[in-house]
Amino acid sequence: MTAPFLTITDSSVYIPSFRAPVDQVIQEINDDGVSFRLSAAEYRDSGFGYVPIEQSESLEQMIYEVCAPILSRIRRDGIPLSAILFASVTSAGVQAQSLFSKLLREFDYGTTPVIQLEEYGCSTIHLSLYLTKAYFAGEGQSDNAVLFVTADQANISHHRSDSYMLYGDAASAALYRKPAARGQQTLIARLKVDGFVYDRSPERVKMYFSTFYLAVRQVVNQVLRESGMVMNEISLIFCSNLGLRTWSTLARALGCPLDKFYASTLEDAGHLHNTDILLNVNEAVRTGSLNRGDFYLAVSIGFGGYYGCSLHKYE
Repeated sequence: MTAPFLTITDSSVYIPSFRAPVDQVIQEINDDGVSFRLSAAEYRDSGFGYVPIEQSESLEQMIYEVCAPILSRIRRDGIPLSAILFASVTSAGVQAQSLFSKLLREFDYGTTPVIQLEEYGCSTIHLSLYLTKAYFAGEGQSDNAVLFVTADQANISHHRSDSYMLYGDAASAALYRKPAARGQQTLIARLKVDGFVYDRSPERVKMYFSTFYLAVRQVVNQVLRESGMVMNEISLIFCSNLGLRTWSTLARALGCPLDKFYASTLEDAGHLHNTDILLNVNEAVRTGSLNRGDFYLAVSIGFGGYYGCSLHKYE
């Protein structure tokens, strides 16, 4: 079995308490001129019920909610913080360092660089694993940590939806350390880019939605081959919250039962960009669906042809 290259030793998720019914959100974005291709009934049939919407806090405040508990704990333990990797699909143009400056000063990490990751959409969580693996490989015996933070807040309807998916507001953070005894051991992480240029052309979008599951199958099978494992040894698949219809197609492509996909947050949370996987893993641990010693896959799909898969063991 492949040895872990990093461990997620701490994590935190913030989701707004307000949830708008999908019917209401679809009506509002249609009224704003955003073309949503599915009816509310069709969208609900895929398992979606509500969209979390932040009504009072700023993006900076949402980031504070998830980072402050983790930074407090590592400062207490004297752990150096080498970098923050930040992903935001809806706020790509925001100066990332400014969102963290007050927070880092408060916890005495004021010189820590904030590196904004772009281009990978909802697969940026796998990009963060890949980059941290390379960073740790060059750090010798250093006990430094890397913090991955993702936060999204839709301020306009074009950020709330594309043609087939509604996006909720959320923030999350995960602390990456060199392999440790307890936590989410990361054994393998792989990224795939399909090399096709996507734009708003309906035919290109149609091609993406009709073929992306083949790319997912390829990257998942690559991870299983490298690990020497088979799907029957995997307890759960934590995939981006893309709905039961999408997961059914992926399950058939991967040759596994649909109930292998963890779906407990789908109705209330919907799709939260890069927060989906952290939310689902935390919920599975909290509810006892994921137990120590279990192996699981995390699978992400980023619009534009980016795909990620990683193998983890919960210790």
